[in-house]
Amino acid sequence: MLPVHQEDRRHVELLAGADLVIHDAQYTAEEYPAKIGWGHSPVEWTVDYAIAAGAKRLALYHHDPLRDDDAVERVVEGCRQRVRQAASTLMVEAAAEGILIDLTEKGGSTLAVSTHHEQAVDGSQTRTTAAGLTVLIADDEPDIVRLLVATLRQDGFRLLTASDGDQALRIARTERPALILLDWQMPGRNGLEVCRALRADPDPRLREVPVVLTTGQTGQNYTSAGFEAGVTDYLTKPFTPANVRARVRAWLLRTRTGLVGSG
Repeated sequence: MLPVHQEDRRHVELLAGADLVIHDAQYTAEEYPAKIGWGHSPVEWTVDYAIAAGAKRLALYHHDPLRDDDAVERVVEGCRQRVRQAASTLMVEAAAEGILIDLTEKGGSTLAVSTHHEQAVDGSQTRTTAAGLTVLIADDEPDIVRLLVATLRQDGFRLLTASDGDQALRIARTERPALILLDWQMPGRNGLEVCRALRADPDPRLREVPVVLTTGQTGQNYTSAGFEAGVTDYLTKPFTPANVRARVRAWLLRTRTGLVGSG
């Protein structure tokens, strides 16, 4: 068990006695040193917090998108083993799209918890909408590209990638994507320069294509510079898979008429 440091006690107090805790747990403790500052928790710490808080049930979410279902299940089993070693009664499971957890009182004091899956209507609608749509991902960080590809592949998009601004512009002019996820800082032309070139292109589809800028830069000056260059929206790093999917869905739903991938 990890010790609960003084700075974590308020967090434990917030969770105290909860019937259900839904908590970020994207990384393992072994992976965490390389991910410090990314805004996510080691799964072992999450389990320890829930045990210390006397919570009844823990649902782990923000799974690393590079983990498949078997890998997620191995992480969950490791958490259950940790609970057993602590002689705790905490129940641990992996949160998943479509799961509903009903918390109802029985007999005035006993908590009954039931879990069942609901049809993922929104997910199927997204896949139908996404069929044939091309998304261009332009970023020079391989880990970011892999995360974005793993996140969006499940929705059925046709995904293209570029590692520098000049390559991104060439691909955009050839493929005419329905949406572009564009890193600000890249070799060659940066994201703002690429966006300005797109907005000045003779092709109206490129002049109007949604461009979501991915950046760690924050503040009014950066935001203003982006919008002046023609950026449609922002994704601030570090971002979560759920945030990426929601943002992409929103812009494609707004602009789906006439915006289809060339493949």
